[in-house]
Amino acid sequence: MDSPIIHWFRRDLRLTDNTALHAANETGAPIIPVFIFDPAIIESPQISLPRLGFLLKGLEALDQSLRERGSRLMIRRGDPRTILPELVQQFGAVAVYCNRDVTPFAQRRDAEVEAALGVPLHSYDDVFLLPPGSVMKAEHAPYTVFTPFKSKWLTIPKPEMTQTPLQFWRGEGESSTVPILADFGKTLSMPLPDAGETEAERRLQTFLSKPIEDYVEERNRLDAAPDDDTLHGSSFLSPYLRLGMLSPRQAYWGAWEKYKELTANPFPSWRGEPKTDTFVFLPDPRSAQESVKAWVSELIWRDFYGHILFHFPHVLKGSFRPAYDRVAWRNAPDDLAAWKAGMTGYPVVDAAMHQLAAMGWMPNRARMIVASFLTKDLLIHWREGERHFMNLLIDGDPAANNGGWQWSAGTGTDAQPYFRVFNPVSQGEKFDPDGAYVRRWIPELRDVPTKFIHTPHLMDKPPTGYPAPIVEHRMARERALTAFKAVG
Repeated sequence: MDSPIIHWFRRDLRLTDNTALHAANETGAPIIPVFIFDPAIIESPQISLPRLGFLLKGLEALDQSLRERGSRLMIRRGDPRTILPELVQQFGAVAVYCNRDVTPFAQRRDAEVEAALGVPLHSYDDVFLLPPGSVMKAEHAPYTVFTPFKSKWLTIPKPEMTQTPLQFWRGEGESSTVPILADFGKTLSMPLPDAGETEAERRLQTFLSKPIEDYVEERNRLDAAPDDDTLHGSSFLSPYLRLGMLSPRQAYWGAWEKYKELTANPFPSWRGEPKTDTFVFLPDPRSAQESVKAWVSELIWRDFYGHILFHFPHVLKGSFRPAYDRVAWRNAPDDLAAWKAGMTGYPVVDAAMHQLAAMGWMPNRARMIVASFLTKDLLIHWREGERHFMNLLIDGDPAANNGGWQWSAGTGTDAQPYFRVFNPVSQGEKFDPDGAYVRRWIPELRDVPTKFIHTPHLMDKPPTGYPAPIVEHRMARERALTAFKAVG
């Protein structure tokens, strides 16, 4: 029998359209599928218990898929720099294959693993549609503003999906089982969505079948029907993209097929051929075609923030614009605790924070609202919010989470200007006009009349058990502007 090779699963928990796995399969050698629980990650203060639980469910689904093919997932716990060389020696493996990640930690780890292996480590670009370094200015400098990045991104051919029969090691003598949270000394009461590539593909097809046609109209509505598949106008695919249960190519080409279905004149530029006018101009910005394009823009944002982290790793420790590290952020532990608990007295902010605590997720509009409130109304450092999100989100991604928080704070690339501050009352009135979102997530406000649903403190008899606003917005806005102007 040919000497085996190892595929090291990380954030690519699928067999379909897996770039490194496809390359490994092309060698013709049997593939040993491995996942390693690295204590540096599992025991990190940044670990999210909901995300860990979702990861375990994804590993269960991956292991089941492998067992249906006569193999199984080999589970190990320890330092990959030690575990992988041991596996190479144990099974006589001649190479290790994996997909790259862009975080500074991942890059250091992979370099150290490669030095310790004794056999080649073959790594591939799989996490993003276009990998870092492939979308550059003419002078080969990275883009730092989204709009020109997107314009260039659209001119570059996108990789096609890969699909080949896989040849896996049969797993003789191995009895690895996927652990449960209790094996890590942890418990979680939060219900988690189904995981795995089958569920990811089901959600993608459900979203593409109809909801994507209304994405422009629905994506910001907090009161949209909160069913399990189209939460608040969202595709709810971010958790599956985060852990690689769905590839970005599956998402992109699925949207492309939908676009072709909706228009009689699909543009070749959707496949990446250079073209000055990337898309046809449609007079109705609410059209189904425009909605598809708007959703694809979210995939481009995902690439953009990944590229920013790769080229500017300092963003994980400070502001993209270093001048804003001098902002006089407030040390206000009581206000921070009220924000985390969803007890600020601003219903739309508190509803979003309750949702985050209940399901490890919230829609993008809600993320912007709560981030603006923390960084502008409370003038608390964006890193506090970034850390809290990473501790709870099932889709928490270092690049996207950091990019979103710095955008909201006005400290990042392509940032919201610092003088734009979301008014938490008007945001609620605009995106949850009847209060359905607030009533769902804040039981104390379910009987409040719609007239007061976003300002219950103005009622003659405010509801018991719900606080008055912890800060006056107009005053807080001026305070934030003064603090930013002092360094800008």
